[in-house]
Amino acid sequence: MAKKIIYYLHSCDEWVSKSSMRLIFIGTSPTKLKMKISKEIEAGNMEYYDAELSPKEQAKMFRQDFAKKTKNYINGNLTYGFYDYCYDNEEL
Repeated sequence: MAKKIIYYLHSCDEWVSKSSMRLIFIGTSPTKLKMKISKEIEAGNMEYYDAELSPKEQAKMFRQDFAKKTKNYINGNLTYGFYDYCYDNEEL
């Protein structure tokens, strides 16, 4: 039986310091994770890639990259947010 992947998203400061992290999403659907991050970007709570772009343009870039880029690439371009995943019943 395959292990279930659990995704989680934190809001944080721009330096991704542990003391600033607040859990704002946890779930098993990568589609819902993508939608949550996209909504946070559009609301101006997070920034993606280039703060000079409008929030809608940033969210569009994020959605395109989510399918093609690695987690590290996305987190490196995501400001005020950090996502990761773990496996069900995995010790952290």
